[in-house]
Amino acid sequence: MLVASLPALAAGGWQAAGPWGGTATSLWVDRNNPDVLLAGARHSLVFRSTNGGGRWERLNFPRYFSATITAVMVHPSDPSLYLAATDTPQNIGAGVWYSEDRGATWKAAAGLEGISTFALAFFEKDPRRMAAATHSGVWKSEDAGRSWRRISPPYNHELRSVTAVAIDPRDDRIVYAGTTHLPWKTADGGQTWHIIHDGMLDDSDVFSIFIDPVRPERVLASACSGIYRSEDGGRNWSKVRGIPAEQRRTHVVRQMPGRPEVIFAGTTLGLLKSTDGGATFRRLNRHAVYSMAFDPRDPRRMYLATEGGGIWRSDNGGEAFVQINEGFASRLSDGLAVAAGALYLNVLQDGEWGGLFVSNDGGLSWGQIPKSKTLPESHVTRLAACPSRTGLVFAGNDERVYRSLDGGRSWLPLRIGAGARLRIQALACTSSGAKDVVLAGTDIGLWRSTDLGASWQMIRLTTANIRHSVQELIAGNTDGGRVLARTAYAVYLSADAGATWRVLSMLFPASTIYDMAITASTLLAATADGLYLSADEGRHWEKVEQGLEPGTVTTLAARPGPGGEVFAGQFGRIYRSTNGGRSWAPVEGADLPAVSLKKMLWPEPRGRRLLGLTPDAGVFYLEIP
Repeated sequence: MLVASLPALAAGGWQAAGPWGGTATSLWVDRNNPDVLLAGARHSLVFRSTNGGGRWERLNFPRYFSATITAVMVHPSDPSLYLAATDTPQNIGAGVWYSEDRGATWKAAAGLEGISTFALAFFEKDPRRMAAATHSGVWKSEDAGRSWRRISPPYNHELRSVTAVAIDPRDDRIVYAGTTHLPWKTADGGQTWHIIHDGMLDDSDVFSIFIDPVRPERVLASACSGIYRSEDGGRNWSKVRGIPAEQRRTHVVRQMPGRPEVIFAGTTLGLLKSTDGGATFRRLNRHAVYSMAFDPRDPRRMYLATEGGGIWRSDNGGEAFVQINEGFASRLSDGLAVAAGALYLNVLQDGEWGGLFVSNDGGLSWGQIPKSKTLPESHVTRLAACPSRTGLVFAGNDERVYRSLDGGRSWLPLRIGAGARLRIQALACTSSGAKDVVLAGTDIGLWRSTDLGASWQMIRLTTANIRHSVQELIAGNTDGGRVLARTAYAVYLSADAGATWRVLSMLFPASTIYDMAITASTLLAATADGLYLSADEGRHWEKVEQGLEPGTVTTLAARPGPGGEVFAGQFGRIYRSTNGGRSWAPVEGADLPAVSLKKMLWPEPRGRRLLGLTPDAGVFYLEIP
């Protein structure tokens, strides 16, 4: 069938839905228009707000999953010029990026391609002159960050891993550099450098440097060993004594603009404030702070970028903060399940701000489920729900399965395998007649329960004496009894809710499969080599090429019910089939640039909303006409 015979389906485009929050790593307030904010996060995510943090939008920044945005900037002399610094473990995508159209398109700055960059600074009298702290020394720009040259000696290994940088507001030849081993200074534009550590503890990682704009001889430096102050341009340092010992690891230190006696310290254990020049500090909150910024119109308004808790704003000099995360999502998510209209999502590695979330409006908004002492939510890696049962949710981690009957508010640990050591790798809920059946895939085989997890039976996938490592379970939603189980080497099909299984004959390795789907008449496999289809329960397969681009298909979603409507994700584009995957057409307006989908889901059989789960930016939804 020619692809032209299937009309394209118009759509309104993907919309971000949250859960809002996560880790923010950098912040900037536009000095020319303080309502414009930029925020950076992990996974090369960059966001902008045009209303003082009331709402954020994700910018189309080049995506490198391992990259962290270490600094962002709206250039002081050009409000349409944005800058972002990135750090990556393998240096792929690292360096400084700039946009000349307010974040619509980005280019890699010349000279720093592939070099991890940790901080940016500009010269107050001429902001075109900038400095960058990198894994390969100190670099300088004369053209507002578009190109760079190194000004630190490449042969000085102690001056290579530079983590902080600051330019004297009187003379741009005077540059301070903080390294993973004490600070350095040049007074001649980088021709000569001197270590400036008198008064500092040895091996102090310097995270940030702040120069008093009124008295540039006064310099503050934050380090793993605390905060240091110099009154003579770094020749001598004295340790600020007001910080408790357990909070000495300070990521950022700043003076309140116009109030040199007021000092803020962002530490791993909270934000500290001093009103007497650092003689004493008191803790304002317990958020791990990575970055802070002040509103130039009123320095009592300040912003924080925090670990797990996202972005916060204070309007009274830090005495009280509110979260301003709407539209900002930097989340590691795993597990998306639906039960009788409610959606459940698991968010990893966000501490008190992570765990389980629920949506009761089809994925449009999400709320955090209160923590339960009976569920180690930080280690949950799998979720499953029985579509017809309200509030019934199963969660799994490396050791066991948990069950909730009240939508995740309380949990009961379930015992599988009579104490056998096993790792939960997959969960699914299906039905056999009027009975719900729970399946648990582990590293030593498949387990099945017909009494909501009270008891379990080990199920053999084959008659061979093999302990299969079951890595994924896909339950069909058309007839309630068909389930796919994927191992590292094969895929198995059950037509009776997991009681018995049959191996599928496949033309491609199971290791190349990204996702699978079950429709009323077909089985589909999204692989690194494209999409494959079987119309005879997996006995024979054919590669589907009409309507799809050649190459990898990453995710599939079949609409629940007897029809053959199914959606596929490929290279940020979404395709639709109305005949079980035999032919496809792109969904107009449904491209999702710079975000990859790890899962798609229909929350309601007759609904119009398709959900997409990303590995790093939360949930998106697409309204299908």
